[in-house]
Amino acid sequence: MRVCAVRPITAADADAWISMRRKLGPDWLVGDLPAMWREYIEHGTIHALPHCVFIARHPITSEPLGFAEISLREFAEGCLTTPVGYLEGWYVEPEARGRGVGSALVRAGEDWARRQGCTEFASDADVDNHASIRAHESLGFEPVADVRCFRKRLSAP
Repeated sequence: MRVCAVRPITAADADAWISMRRKLGPDWLVGDLPAMWREYIEHGTIHALPHCVFIARHPITSEPLGFAEISLREFAEGCLTTPVGYLEGWYVEPEARGRGVGSALVRAGEDWARRQGCTEFASDADVDNHASIRAHESLGFEPVADVRCFRKRLSAP
């Protein structure tokens, strides 16, 4: 039996994707998910970047197991070519982790990026997210930089 069935999301996957996307990260990452969903379904973009979003489902029950959001970026840290396939968001339900679901999603994303003309595939993880770093490295990603980003609010002139 296959571990999961991976395919691009469709309108029927809205509730599953939104539910899993909320589990992915801090509130600033999720924003207005219904609007993000509409942008993707109507235009194939998220935040104006071309995307393909894959969903993994159980091969018998069709229960959602995870998703991967892949974009095309002009640049990615450590990459020498353009465009670059970029793993923007990647989530696997806790009970499905360690069973090949995450790697199946990433492989689907890599295949999509190759079809878009990419020769490199990139991603990122918070420097203290050790589980994500291990998952990336287990799939052949090589670390290229540790970056601490800063921001500062500016008052109006």
